[in-house]
Amino acid sequence: MDSQYSGIANINGEMCSLLEAKIPLSDRGFLFGHSIFETLLVKNGKIVSWDYHFERMLFSCQEAFIKSPNKELLLEWAQNTVNENIKKSGFINKKTQLRIIISGGNSFDLSIKKDQQILPKSNVIIICRNVAGPSQENYLIGIKLKCMPDLRAPALVNIKSCSYLYNLISLENAKKNSFDDALFYNSKNVITESTTANFIWFDENFKVMSHAFQGNCLAGITLTRLITGLEKAKIVFDWNELNRTNIASVMGCAIISSIRGIVPVRQIDEYKFDTHTHNKFFEKLSQALQSEES
Repeated sequence: MDSQYSGIANINGEMCSLLEAKIPLSDRGFLFGHSIFETLLVKNGKIVSWDYHFERMLFSCQEAFIKSPNKELLLEWAQNTVNENIKKSGFINKKTQLRIIISGGNSFDLSIKKDQQILPKSNVIIICRNVAGPSQENYLIGIKLKCMPDLRAPALVNIKSCSYLYNLISLENAKKNSFDDALFYNSKNVITESTTANFIWFDENFKVMSHAFQGNCLAGITLTRLITGLEKAKIVFDWNELNRTNIASVMGCAIISSIRGIVPVRQIDEYKFDTHTHNKFFEKLSQALQSEES
């Protein structure tokens, strides 16, 4: 394997090295942020939860006035990109990140449609690269989260939009204060999600909870898989609200996303959690999630 190998890109069906990939300057995603994306886990060479991701992708495309790609063709392109990544890297990585970006096509005009009926042809950009996931230290010790007001556009919360500017600003401000990530709270002081992941917590009875998706945080596919796994493992789950004034009442919490899986949280603002005491329960949560990774 080339020591400089970084991954594979597939642009509208054409494969190339990730470092050599190019898009036109007229791409609407580049010009206006007119694009949506999905990040999928590829486990041992197999794409996880394709149907769920494609369904959310369709919703995002419809809401963003982007022409959605053909499901079968997109799956073929995605799998070809995964296979090419395995070929170029020389091995099947345990965890691989597959990012699919659908942009509104090519146009320097702010208006989307050329006429009143037809959406322009979209651009499909697929990136596949090997990743390590969270470090063992992150998993055993936990990460630190800084609470910040959620000032993102409410209309974009349910859309997997590439417009991540406020998330990036919040993440960097959290790091400036020696935290690992930012944790958003809404106008009612209720915690919703982090900049890149859903948020879960559990009480003294080990009931797992998370904030409801609708209008508050992105409908996380990995969290949905976890809920199914928890039911099979006979661990209680419930939708709930966590006010930042009540953080001290929480026994433990974590963030959850496709690539990182479940990462325990050891601190939110000044509140600290004993991740070591509940390490076995975090392991049960991870096992419940992994049981649904098919």
